[in-house]
Amino acid sequence: MTIQTQPIDKTIQANGINFHYLEWGAPDAPPVILLHGFRGHAHSWDDVSAGLCNRRRVLALDQRGRGDSDWAPDGDYSMGAYAEDVKGIADALGIGQFELVGHSMGGRNSMEFTSRYPSMVEKLVLVDVGPVSDPRGLARINREVETAPEEFDSFEAVMEYARPQKKYAAEETLRRRMRYATKQLPAGPDGAPGKTVWRYDVAIRDNRRRGGGAPDVDLWPKLASISCPTLIVRGEESDILSTDVAARMVSDMPNARCIEVPKSGHMVFEDNPDAFNAILAEFLT
Repeated sequence: MTIQTQPIDKTIQANGINFHYLEWGAPDAPPVILLHGFRGHAHSWDDVSAGLCNRRRVLALDQRGRGDSDWAPDGDYSMGAYAEDVKGIADALGIGQFELVGHSMGGRNSMEFTSRYPSMVEKLVLVDVGPVSDPRGLARINREVETAPEEFDSFEAVMEYARPQKKYAAEETLRRRMRYATKQLPAGPDGAPGKTVWRYDVAIRDNRRRGGGAPDVDLWPKLASISCPTLIVRGEESDILSTDVAARMVSDMPNARCIEVPKSGHMVFEDNPDAFNAILAEFLT
């Protein structure tokens, strides 16, 4: 059995969209699908994927409108569309059951998917996300989206912009996050280097700036239908998932527990990757 300890870039079509994903591990190992957050991408999970690939077939997706996947042709970035993308991709890959890990927006999409297709999810991991978000974190993210520059003169300018937003993540981790969150445009006619811009659909950003986008979905009633073993991972210093919401999730879900990761905020698996990977490995074993 050949184990891929480095990611292989792959593309698959589902629901009329070409999806890019990274595959790690052995093709006949138990599959796990990883869903990134609002501003994330498949490479957000690289440290997690590297830790799992010796015993899992790891599939880290670029969700619609992000990374190297197609933008939604009809502008549909609803939770239902994201959930149906996971179903379409799993069907196209011939995967009937899998473990599902979602962070932030990807965690909400994971809740929606699992409530729709409970028999497909063997275990569920929700990373720093709940049916509702702490207003402090929502305000922070909205502020960052609203004030983010449209373009940068260089990638180093991107790093200068991003560094004040991190507290615990290593420089190498932040550099990887920003490298795959942006792309450089072609050089101009005068040969000047192209600007560096964000690598996601501007419609997503513009909808967030206008306070619009897809209608919100009440996920609380759906939690009770999720009976598979579920792990809720909260960053100890999270401003998105409050302790009260996490406690209610454990109470409402038939088979859930919550673990807090120290020295981490919302980006738990980037802030404290060693602790996160150990917790995840124990749960999936």
